[in-house]
Amino acid sequence: WPFSAYWTSNSAARKMPPWPADPISLPFQGDMNLSEQEIDTIVAWVDQGAKFGNKEDLPAPKEFKTFEGGWRLGDPDVVLQPEVPFMVGGDVTDLYQCFQFPFDVDHEVWLKGVEFQPGNTQVAHHFILFEDMGGTFPALDAATPEPGCECAEMDKIAGARVVKMWAPGNTAPLSPVGVGEMLSPGKNLILQAHYYNSTGIEQVDQSRVALHIASPDEVINKRMRLMLVSANLLNIPAGAPHVEHEARAQALKDMTLYSVGVHMHLRGKSIGQWAVLPDTTDEIPMIWVPNYDFNWQLNYDFVEPMKAPTGTQFIMRSVHDNSADNPNNPDPTKDVKWGLYSADEMAFSGHYYTFDDEALGVKPIVLSAEDIARLDVRQQESSTD
Repeated sequence: WPFSAYWTSNSAARKMPPWPADPISLPFQGDMNLSEQEIDTIVAWVDQGAKFGNKEDLPAPKEFKTFEGGWRLGDPDVVLQPEVPFMVGGDVTDLYQCFQFPFDVDHEVWLKGVEFQPGNTQVAHHFILFEDMGGTFPALDAATPEPGCECAEMDKIAGARVVKMWAPGNTAPLSPVGVGEMLSPGKNLILQAHYYNSTGIEQVDQSRVALHIASPDEVINKRMRLMLVSANLLNIPAGAPHVEHEARAQALKDMTLYSVGVHMHLRGKSIGQWAVLPDTTDEIPMIWVPNYDFNWQLNYDFVEPMKAPTGTQFIMRSVHDNSADNPNNPDPTKDVKWGLYSADEMAFSGHYYTFDDEALGVKPIVLSAEDIARLDVRQQESSTD
């Protein structure tokens, strides 16, 4: 096997299989960390010549279930897509472009999950789905000739609320029974796409977003919410190999946490989030990523939801490497602050949670046939066949 030495070094260094979270983190669903015994087995097999074993002992090929259209969480209720394709110039290295989905349903819509499907993986870096609470986006969109508008600074879209975020490899599961994410009546949705074109040629993208909507058979008692623990005042001097930052947030009510994640850019070295429960000083390592990799930004779902009583402290700690020894560093000669572009930096962790005392008792309303026909790109495609 020509790559056997590679398997040994990378499994021992815990680079493969790709699972950035360290084993000291809380237990996660789908954990791909290798045990020491598994690593020793790989090393011993390679040392013995990496010989092919008995074919009769091979397990059956693993089947990865997907649904029509390539969706992973099930057949979506609605698939949204920008009205026209967007041209990404060959010289575009960092572009935030927003597109409107004219959702505008006249009642609350309760989501169980959201999936993102990049139309062009060569340029689609990440997505954020927003709800346009202030209704300001149509005017911004109309002011530009191209589809959508540039939106690196989301402050100009007053009141935009994050619904879901996505980066490659990051698909959150459906929310638990009785839990959902609410979309407000009469509001439109905005897809923020971050494009990074390293091909040198013009590319076309028309990405899709799938909505999985709660059934009226399910009573929604709790709303899924997102808390970020963010070090916004970053100060990373030029050439500095080890720059630490810390941020804190607090549970103002009893909470249940379902997942956790972290985010940095190209100078990211390590990052984690810890929890300190009331009346203790012990730090619980919710997630620890000792060797941050910009290309592997996963969502980590707890095996068992974590209880965080009122007063629980959440601590984000990060380390950036702005030295020339960092092979991913865009420019070690520059001081770096917080910013949206890849050559800027970020450092935040976050978790999805519900309030324990919430008991909404909401019976979801299904979308009408008229709304589905208006919104779902699959319906529109079938009507033109």
